Amino acid sequence: MSFLPAVQREIANRPANDSVRLTLEYLIQHGMGHLHPVPLRQIVEYLNDNGIQISGTGFQQTVLAESRSRDFYIGVGRRGYFIIDTIDDAILTRDFYNTRIQAEQRNLDNLRQQATNVGWTI
Repeated sequence: MSFLPAVQREIANRPANDSVRLTLEYLIQHGMGHLHPVPLRQIVEYLNDNGIQISGTGFQQTVLAESRSRDFYIGVGRRGYFIIDTIDDAILTRDFYNTRIQAEQRNLDNLRQQATNVGWTI
C-alpha cells in the first residue's frame, strides 16, 4: 500500500490554484519516492511560477505542516521532499526525523547543563 491514493484524493478535493494541490501534483511528476527527492528551492520556485507567492519557510509552515497532520504526508530526506510510495520511503523519512530529534535532544541537554552550571534547575 502506498500513500499515493491519499495524495490523489487530496488533489481531487482542492481547487486548481491551491498550494497543496500544486505541490502534490508537482511531486507526483518529479518526486515519486525517496530516489527522486525535490529540493525545497525547486518546489518554491514552481509554486511562485504558478502564482503562489511563498518562501521556503512559508512552504514549511503551510503546505508541509498541513501534510504532517493529514493522510497525504509528504516524505522528506536530506536531499528534498517526495511522495511516500513505498515502505522504504517511509523508513527514510522516519530516519530523517530521528536524526533531527537526536540533534534537538543534544541541544536540550546542553541547555539544561548550562542552566545547571549557573545554579538553575530547569
